[in-house]
Amino acid sequence: MAAILEPHRLPASAGAPRPELRVLQGGRSARPAPARPLVTPGAIAAFVAVTVLLMVGFVAIGRGAFSAAAPATPAAATAPAAGARTVTVRAGDTLWSIARRLRPTGDVRPLVDQLAEANGGTAIAPGDRLVIPS
Repeated sequence: MAAILEPHRLPASAGAPRPELRVLQGGRSARPAPARPLVTPGAIAAFVAVTVLLMVGFVAIGRGAFSAAAPATPAAATAPAAGARTVTVRAGDTLWSIARRLRPTGDVRPLVDQLAEANGGTAIAPGDRLVIPS
């Protein structure tokens, strides 16, 4: 079976003629939208306030304003008894290195535990005097 397609033309409308389109100058797009500022005055004020607070905080920390709030190191808080054997902590020392200096051979783990217990913990700083347990 075969089909034949023929184009059909629609009859011209007998109604009123369409008006001609014209381009008008102006219109809605003639005025540009008001430009919004990239940075608002409130944002500038907030930035300045945060910057000032940070600077005051850094100056206060640099001058040691909060040093009284920090707890003292346990080794510095305990004073050695008169006549007790002590060792002075040097820069870079740890309880392990001090124990190895005191006991060059063998297992130093028990001595490290004794040093920590006798001196109030494991926090040490250069210049601290540690009591050596007997």
